[in-house]
Amino acid sequence: MNLRSKALATLAVAMAVMVSMTAPAAAAGPGLNFSSDKTPNPIVVEDELVVSQHDRGDMSDPLEYYDDSGEISTLPATVNDSQTTPVGVRWDQIDAEQYRLFPRIDGESGNSANWTTTADWTTSSGSNSNVAVNDADADGVPKVTVDAGVASGETASATYADNVSITSDANKRVLMFVGNVDELTSGATVEVRAVDSDGDYRYAEINASAAAADDDVIANGTGNGFVFQERLGDLPMAGSGDGSFDGIQSVEFVTSDSDAQVTIAGLDLDKKSDFDLGEIERDTDGDGEMETTTVTDYHEGGVANLTGLDTLGEPFDSAVVNDLHVYDVQYRFADLTDESEYSTNFSSADDYSYPQKLELYADLEVPSAIDLSHGDLTLEFDQGLPTERYVTFEVASGVDSSEEFGNLSDAYSDKTGALSGQDTTATLVSSASADTTYRGHLVVLLQDEEVDTLQSDGVMGPTSSGGGGFFATIWGKVTGVVGSVLVATGLARFFGGGS
Repeated sequence: MNLRSKALATLAVAMAVMVSMTAPAAAAGPGLNFSSDKTPNPIVVEDELVVSQHDRGDMSDPLEYYDDSGEISTLPATVNDSQTTPVGVRWDQIDAEQYRLFPRIDGESGNSANWTTTADWTTSSGSNSNVAVNDADADGVPKVTVDAGVASGETASATYADNVSITSDANKRVLMFVGNVDELTSGATVEVRAVDSDGDYRYAEINASAAAADDDVIANGTGNGFVFQERLGDLPMAGSGDGSFDGIQSVEFVTSDSDAQVTIAGLDLDKKSDFDLGEIERDTDGDGEMETTTVTDYHEGGVANLTGLDTLGEPFDSAVVNDLHVYDVQYRFADLTDESEYSTNFSSADDYSYPQKLELYADLEVPSAIDLSHGDLTLEFDQGLPTERYVTFEVASGVDSSEEFGNLSDAYSDKTGALSGQDTTATLVSSASADTTYRGHLVVLLQDEEVDTLQSDGVMGPTSSGGGGFFATIWGKVTGVVGSVLVATGLARFFGGGS
């Protein structure tokens, strides 16, 4: 290769390097510095999202869901990470195999019998009372209801015994109950009993007169999602036997003196240990201060708010959480990844006596699906600059997202009146709707250093008012490199480096 060819090749490489050095970095989404509170970031805020099915075997993110085609999708959103308990579950709405292993009768295809088979239950009652055991499958979970109408001074019993035979370490077994108290009339008591062969039994109770936190109390009122786990040896004993609790031959739900209805979602008397449910906030010391703690029982009832889905205990590793509650979900401008959904443009603002301005368009939409139940939605804006800097601030609702930016002048509503000062939050649409596109349009005036802050992730605007002269521009830099190449070529010729 002659010297001229070498020089041209070197020049081509140098120009390619310079273009590469000065080209904007590829960025996912709008490419602004959203770590700065000055960066505009319109948000649709949702107070509470309910995901119909969260399959922990296939999903890990609480914002994953099954779309209407049955495929796993993820909402284009973020869960506010400043919350201590961002998700909630109801224990009776979790489809977990651990709930229905009892009494662990092995068959060719797995557990061949369990307490959810209502035909295996027997009932008895006083002459003026009645009791029934019925299927009560709900929330994607197999359940059984014990419904007792009991006269004062009488009892009604529902017994599961056919496949129960525990003959060793009876006091070391743990009574586990998961379920609901649907009815508990005044004066009624429900005892859940582990009964041995001669009539002695250990029991826990559902009793409106008891303290919910007592070791032998499942619940003291109606509600859903109660969880009780306690070693049988730590529960009170009663019965008509020899006074020694030495086996488990049946489990009984005995209702006394008035009406009650209990729905069972999980039942076990076989395991020798309890299991962790998850990490919640609870006033463990009774001093009014909430503390983070991993619990094995849940006597509060209702939805248990967790510090995270990853705190759920081992039995829930592959369970299906039905009606997963997710709190403070934010559908942010910063989360947009499709270039058709946003536009950002920095340019001179000489007409406003400011160095630069940013014009921004953002299309925000909360997806809808059969498996999603949306709560209250609000379109908000955290104001990071003084109000007078926002020379255009408007929102159009129900936009056709295929409509080009800048073509909707008649559809916008002016929102400058919603701004109330730097570091405040403006409500732009107080009752937003899912499956509706909201297009925000902002023009904000900026100082040069603010432009640098907003672009600090390496994304450059299409224009620049910064100084530096010709050699600070891309073509100036290329020219400098070209000059260097030509000088090097001349020196090579002078010293005999080429022909």
